Amino acid sequence: MKGRWLKTFALTLMLALNALGLAKTVKDDLGRVVKVPEKVSRIVSLAPSATENLFAIGAGHLIVGVTSACDYPPEVRKLPQVGDFMKPSLERIAALKPDLIIIVSSTIPKAIADDLQGKTKTPVFVFQPKTVKDVVKGLLMLGELTNRKRQAQKLAEQLERRLNAVAKRVANKPKVSVVVEISPPPSLMVAGPGTFIDDSIRIAGGKNAFSDAQQPFPLVSLETLVAKDPDVYIVAVKGKTSSQVLDEVRKRSGFSNLRCVRDGRVYGIDPDLLFRPTPRLIEGVEKLAQFLHQK
Repeated sequence: MKGRWLKTFALTLMLALNALGLAKTVKDDLGRVVKVPEKVSRIVSLAPSATENLFAIGAGHLIVGVTSACDYPPEVRKLPQVGDFMKPSLERIAALKPDLIIIVSSTIPKAIADDLQGKTKTPVFVFQPKTVKDVVKGLLMLGELTNRKRQAQKLAEQLERRLNAVAKRVANKPKVSVVVEISPPPSLMVAGPGTFIDDSIRIAGGKNAFSDAQQPFPLVSLETLVAKDPDVYIVAVKGKTSSQVLDEVRKRSGFSNLRCVRDGRVYGIDPDLLFRPTPRLIEGVEKLAQFLHQK
């Protein structure tokens, strides 16, 4: 009973101090000026990557709510859920009494972030990484927000060393044309320009065949794909080996016209290693480099 009372008192005191304006002012990736409590102790994460990154810097214990899409690390599944990714329940969020809401999204507009902040009366900080470097910088910002600067800095340095090692390995190798498939036919979506996926390809020593697209995630026709005729084709898929992926792609109508399919240069990669802006993205870059430059 005494322990419960102390926890209640501490939470009440924290909320009271925040109400008095004891906060630091920071700017998020949308350019929004956000007032964050000096000591954040209750976070609702509205993105799987935000949840993963908080755990990566040793701040996972601060999370009091996540979305149904948050699944890594495994202990996340035990946390209270506030709804679907980017469609949270305002009632559930309010019940958790967070002092910070974190979002990671490449598409969320400023107006929606402001609206969520107004309705929940809780600071909303948005990350919108466009490069691999932005992902590492985001970890440092999380460290700033959660008073885990030292842990975040140590992790960032480790990741940068791994990225530098990849860059050194591929420095004198020819650029390899590559397509990264986001979703399969009939609605074939690929990675385009201006994303951390596109930047990952560059770091791995590749050249994104759709770097000239008008959208970051364009839908493309088979004819357009065949015209690009990439050296390597990457399929993001869970639980399948590259040989299994190659067999499946060979069975697709028209894909035999691709040189990379005929040459067997089709590889599968876990989408979490390439599509989530987390420390695991660096593992994705390392795997990309292996795929692009293996004989």
